[in-house]
Amino acid sequence: MPNTDWIGQTLKSVALQNQHSLSVSGGTEDVKYFVSLGKIYQDAIYENGAASYKQYNFRSNIDANISKRLKIGLGISGREEDRVFPISGAGDIFRSIYRAKPIVGAFYPNGLPTTGIENNNPAVQVTDLGGTAKNPTQVFNAILRGSYQIPGVDGLSVDGFFSVDKTFNFAKNFNKPYNLYSYDQSSGVYNTVIVGGSNAKATLYESQANTSLITSNVRLNYTKKFGKHSIDAFVAYEQSRQRYEIFDAQRLNYISTTLPELSQGGTAATDLRNSGSSTDYPRQSYISKIAYNYDERYIIEGQMRADGSSLFADGNRFGYFPSILGAWRVSKEKWFSDHVSFINDLKIRASYGSLGSDLIAPYQYFDNYTLVGNGFVASEPGSGKTVIQPNLNLVKLANPIVGWERANKLDIGINATFLKNFTLEAIYFNQKRSDILLTRNASIPATSGIVNPFPEPNNPAIVPLVPSENIGKINSSGVEASLGYNHSGENFNWGVTGNMTYAKSEIIFIDEAAGTLDYQRQTGQPIGSYLLFNSLGIFRNADELNAYPHVTGAKVGDLKYEDFNGDGVIDFKDQTRSKYGNVPQITYGVNLNASYKNFDVSVLFAGQSRVSQYVLPESGSVGNFYSSWADNRFSPTNNAGTFPRVTERASNAISGGAFRNNFWLNNASFFRMKNVELGYNFNTNLLSKIKISGLRLYASAFNLFTISKVKDYDPEGSSESGQFYPQQRIINIGANVKF
Repeated sequence: MPNTDWIGQTLKSVALQNQHSLSVSGGTEDVKYFVSLGKIYQDAIYENGAASYKQYNFRSNIDANISKRLKIGLGISGREEDRVFPISGAGDIFRSIYRAKPIVGAFYPNGLPTTGIENNNPAVQVTDLGGTAKNPTQVFNAILRGSYQIPGVDGLSVDGFFSVDKTFNFAKNFNKPYNLYSYDQSSGVYNTVIVGGSNAKATLYESQANTSLITSNVRLNYTKKFGKHSIDAFVAYEQSRQRYEIFDAQRLNYISTTLPELSQGGTAATDLRNSGSSTDYPRQSYISKIAYNYDERYIIEGQMRADGSSLFADGNRFGYFPSILGAWRVSKEKWFSDHVSFINDLKIRASYGSLGSDLIAPYQYFDNYTLVGNGFVASEPGSGKTVIQPNLNLVKLANPIVGWERANKLDIGINATFLKNFTLEAIYFNQKRSDILLTRNASIPATSGIVNPFPEPNNPAIVPLVPSENIGKINSSGVEASLGYNHSGENFNWGVTGNMTYAKSEIIFIDEAAGTLDYQRQTGQPIGSYLLFNSLGIFRNADELNAYPHVTGAKVGDLKYEDFNGDGVIDFKDQTRSKYGNVPQITYGVNLNASYKNFDVSVLFAGQSRVSQYVLPESGSVGNFYSSWADNRFSPTNNAGTFPRVTERASNAISGGAFRNNFWLNNASFFRMKNVELGYNFNTNLLSKIKISGLRLYASAFNLFTISKVKDYDPEGSSESGQFYPQQRIINIGANVKF
């Protein structure tokens, strides 16, 4: 019987990448230029895989002083990205890797590929046998900047910019049928199983998505110093227009896989499909600021934004967002500096302001229709007669007063330098988000005919008719802090900086069904909390099972759930909210750096805590078991097992998906070495002899190790099945050369 290492069969231990860049800079005092070219190549971690990534990029900047008052600058950059993937996506591939069972081989001894798990063989999925998905993308960015000092008024100037950003994204996915094989031991025959394509024929999908963003900005500035007083003010106008142009086409029933062109597919009407769409997002902003500074001791600043977006209806397009900031440099007060000598610099600051977001789905202030389906019932204008409109479906009711989402944020902080080498920054923040767009599904009865809270999984186009409304409210508060130390010596320098953020969110309002039990409500809980049964352990014998309430069908070896409400029945009323969700309340990092003569080293650590992640792996007939579960499962011969008994299918088992419970809720805290880099800078006197002005050799590594209680998957992942493209350990060796 095989003992297949599916990870080893599908993934490489090492995937190569390289990066090259060349830059030239120079000019005169009045005209300066910079030009760079670069290339990147990355291989995927798939064994014999079809995936690869190539990038070619350029950048060019020129800045010129046209006169003493007029300055202009032009920056142009672009890149070509060539991506190629196997036709199976990373999610499908890693799902197959996790599910495939070791007792099934990837290939038979004669080299034929097996059917893997449910006709998904990841060792084949990563190759181009089933076709490829090509995704070349071109990106172009250009910005023209200018500034002019207005004569006659000292400190008065005008500046502005005009920018163009364009992206051209092409996709070509050719899905070919290919053969897998199942072996009939009784007859000794390898039976062919055709997978991929459609009806055993190749299919082709092509799309082109073009995006353009044109932005213009003009600003009038005034800066002036009067002794110890200074004023800095501006008013600005900005407008932008973002446009999307998308079309796609599909062709079925290719008689040959050697001609992957749209013209070569089947000719029946059902073999052809095409579609297209476009969107246009104009925006306008009026921005102003005035700041007063006295001797770098007292600072006060006020800002005002008026932002208009075409995503809202006339009369509701503009949002108004003021803010105010104040700072006091205490260390410049004589009474402080004379008596507190160990603090070199101390500033206290506070700010309060509003921000707005229009990152919403477009056209929500219209009734939304689609040209597919059987039509809808409507009232005929004028006559009031009921008519059926064919081939036109109402898919979303209008919300004519849809508006900006808002966030009001208070920050109070200090910045300090003390004992010369220590730096401290600490901020308390309190943010109140309101007018968040949410759909009012839960509180509207299904009998209304406009609610569909459970869209069909195979038809995501079926969505609630209910429009989104500005009803959501979420508060968050916490602290951010960093503490650093830097030591400078003649040959040896070193420093360390640590940072930490604690942020706790609370849902103030979200639409919930009437009658929701208080302890099951999302209101009052952090974002992303889970509604789960509380596991009290495992039923280890029949006496335990009979002595405590349990769900119908529970057996010895199943999980024991808490009768939370004490009614003697285990049902939905016993589910409670988890303390933490999958959004960490605490994130932190530590950065270390040191240099000795020509050597330097830097190390970055990062981590998170007060965070949970629910993961129930697909196991049983549909997939493999984690070894942690298989090796420690309860069984008649292992009564002390720490995991529940295994069943035919974990997703609908009593100890699994049928009763979502906190046994599968893991502490996703971790501490990770994110990056380390070691470098050596060659002596410039030695290099000058060979016409080189600078040479640095370096080696860097990412994700070298992780400390976490989670052993079966990456604690930074968010998949509830634990299936996702993993973070990679990357090692780079490079050189920077200056001529």
